[in-house]
Amino acid sequence: CHGFSSIPSRKPLASSKRRTRQISPLLPILFEGGDGHYFEPVTSSKTNDKSSLKIQPNSRQKSISRGRDPIISLNMNLDYLAKSNQKDAAFRAEELLLRIEALHEDGYYEKSPDVCSYNCVINAFCLDSSRYGHGGIGRRGGVVMSTVRGYKNNNSKDQEGTLEEYATTNEELIGGATSNAERLIQRMMQKGLTPNDITYNTLLRCISKDMDLVGRENLNNQSKRRDNRSNPKTESKPSASVSTRTTQTHQNLLVQKAESILSKMEDLQIANTISYNTMISILSKQQHPTSHNSNNNNKNQAEESVRQAEACFHRMLSLSTATSDERIQPDTCSFNSLIGAYAKIGASIPGAKERAIRAEDLLRQMENLYRENPEGNKSVKPDVVSYSSVVSAYAKASMWGEEGCALKALEILKMMEELYEGGEEGVKPNKRTYTAVINAFARTGQPENAEMILSNMKRRYELSRDVSLKPDTICFTSTIDAYAKKGGEEAAERAENLLHEMENLYNMGDKDVKPNTRTYSAVITAMGKSGLPRAAEKAEQILDEMEYISSHGSKDLAPNTILYNAVIDAYARSTTIGKCNRAELLLERMIEESNNGNMAIRPDTITFNSVINAAARSSFGDYDVRKEAYMIGLNAFKSLHRSDYCQPSSITYVLFLRVLENLMESEESRDYMAGKVFELCRKHNLVNDAVVSQLKKTCSHDTFYVVTSSQCTHRK
Repeated sequence: CHGFSSIPSRKPLASSKRRTRQISPLLPILFEGGDGHYFEPVTSSKTNDKSSLKIQPNSRQKSISRGRDPIISLNMNLDYLAKSNQKDAAFRAEELLLRIEALHEDGYYEKSPDVCSYNCVINAFCLDSSRYGHGGIGRRGGVVMSTVRGYKNNNSKDQEGTLEEYATTNEELIGGATSNAERLIQRMMQKGLTPNDITYNTLLRCISKDMDLVGRENLNNQSKRRDNRSNPKTESKPSASVSTRTTQTHQNLLVQKAESILSKMEDLQIANTISYNTMISILSKQQHPTSHNSNNNNKNQAEESVRQAEACFHRMLSLSTATSDERIQPDTCSFNSLIGAYAKIGASIPGAKERAIRAEDLLRQMENLYRENPEGNKSVKPDVVSYSSVVSAYAKASMWGEEGCALKALEILKMMEELYEGGEEGVKPNKRTYTAVINAFARTGQPENAEMILSNMKRRYELSRDVSLKPDTICFTSTIDAYAKKGGEEAAERAENLLHEMENLYNMGDKDVKPNTRTYSAVITAMGKSGLPRAAEKAEQILDEMEYISSHGSKDLAPNTILYNAVIDAYARSTTIGKCNRAELLLERMIEESNNGNMAIRPDTITFNSVINAAARSSFGDYDVRKEAYMIGLNAFKSLHRSDYCQPSSITYVLFLRVLENLMESEESRDYMAGKVFELCRKHNLVNDAVVSQLKKTCSHDTFYVVTSSQCTHRK
C-alpha cells in the first residue's frame, strides 16, 4: 500500500522521518490501524529510497483491541482535509476516499466508506468552491482518477474498466461545488448508501456557494466591460444585458435545483430548519438588473425573489405549526435570512422603503416572540445581524430622498446601543451598522448628522478600545462624501478638516484610516461645489500631490478618471479666469497619459462633458476670451464624436447648445449651429425634453419651430 501512504504529498520523500511529518494529519489511518493494519516505517536495503512501509504481524488485532474503527479514522481525516484550507483539499479528500474504496474491494478493508465519509468529501467541495469556482475540476484534468489508476495498475481489468468509466464521467463535468456534490451523491447511491439530511443540506450549501460565485463573476464581467470600453484595442465582449441575462439564467437553474432538493427532503421527511434557512438564503441571492430604463421590470423581479423567500419561510412556519416538529421550527437565522433578502436588493430598484418596512415588521415579530417566552424562544432572539440588516434596508431606502428612512435607521441604531448597554451582548452595533447610518444621512443631504454618528463611534472606541467600533477609512470617507453632496463653503471646510484628521492619524501609525482615491475625490468634489476663491486650484493641487505620492511607491493613490473629472468639474464651477483653458489642459494630460498606457485616466464621456461645461460657463470676459472658450468647447464636442472609446450623451448636446447660447453673438450663426447640433443629436437618437428645452433657449423662435417640426415629421 505504498501508493496509499503518499496521499498528502505527491513527491517522493528522502527519509521516513520526513514522510511521517508530511502526512501527520493522516497518522491515525496510516500508522495506527486505520484500515485494520499497523504500518511502520522501516529501512529497506533493496531500494535507494530508504523509507517504505510494511505490515506488522497481528497488527489488525492490535488495532481493534485498542478500540479503533478504521472508518471513523477515515472520516476524521476527510473532515480534517475538508476544513484544512489546503490547496486541492477537496480533490485530495476524494482521492483518499477512492483509495479506501479500492482497498476495501481488494480485501484490505473489512468496511467500506459510509455516508459520513461521502458527506465529508461533499463538504470539502463546498468549502473549496470559493477557491476554484466553476470549472475547478476541469482544470485538474481528472487527477483523482489518474492517481487511482496508478495505484491499481496491477489489479483486475474489470475493476479498471469501472474506474475508467468513472474517470470519463469525471472529465465531462462542467465543475462547480454543486456538480461535484451531485456526482458524489450519485456514486454513493450506486454503492448502496442512502443520503441523509446532512448530505442534502450540504448540497444546498453548495448551491448557495455557487450562487455567490455566479454573482461575483457577473460583477467581475461588468468591471471588465468598463475596462474594455476604455481600451479600444480590447476585443469586444458581450453586452451588459446579455451578461445579466446569462447570470439570471444560471441562477434560475440553481434555484430550481435547490427547490427540487428541498421538495425531495420534504417527501423523505428529513427537511429541517437548516434546509429551509439555506433555501431562503439561496432565493435572496438572486441578482436583478439595475438599469433605470426598466425600473418597473426590475421592481417586479426583485419582488418576485422576495416573494419566493417569504413563501419558503411561511412554508416552514406552517409545517412547524401543523406537525409540532421542533426540527423545522424557525430560528434567528430563518428570520435573518428573510430580513437579509429585503436588505440585499439594490437601492436603485424602486420599492426600497416598502421593503425596509417589511424587514422591520419581521424584526418586531422576532422581538415579540422572544418577549412572550424568553426561555422557550431563545432560538428566535434578535441579534446584531437582525438589527443591522434592517438598518441597511432603511439606509438604502434613503437613496430616494426619504429623510424619514435615515431617521428610522438612526432610531434602530440607538435602540441597539441601549440594548447593549443594558446587558444584551448579542446586539452590539458594529462598524458596518454605523457606516450604514452615515450613508443614510449622506444620501439625504444631512452631513451634520453623519458626522455626529462618526463622532459617536470615535467616542465609544476611545472609551472601550473595542476595534469593532473603531472608525476606518470607509466611515470617514462616507462622512466626507455627505458634505460633498451638500455643497457650500462650510461643507468644503468640514470635508477638508476630516481629510487632514485622517492624514494625521495615518502619519501617527493608524493604518485603518489611510485616505484612498475615493476620499480625495469626495474632498475635491466638495471644493468644487464650495464657490470659494481658488477652490479649483486647491483641488488640482491635491491631484498633483497624489500623482507625486503614487510615483514614489503608493500606487493605491494613483489618480483615476473620476478624480480628474472632479477637478475639471471644480474648474467648470469656479469663477477663475481662463478656467476652460485649465480644463482643456487636464483633458490633454489625460489623453497623453492614456495613449502612453495609463488606462486608469483615459477620458470618458463625463470628462468631455465637463470641459464643454467649463466653456459654457466662461461667458464673462472680452471678445477674445469668449472666442477662445467657444473653440475649446467646440474641440471637446468634436473630439467626443470622433472618439472610439466613449460616446456623446444627451447631456453633451444640452451643454454644447448652452455654449452656443452664451458665447456665439451672431443670431444667424447661432441658429445655424443649433440646427446642426440638434440634427446630430437626433441622428444619435438622444433627443429628450432637456435637449428640446435648451434648444428653445438657444435659437430664435422661428428656427426652433422649423427644427422641431422636422423632428416631429421624422418621428412620424
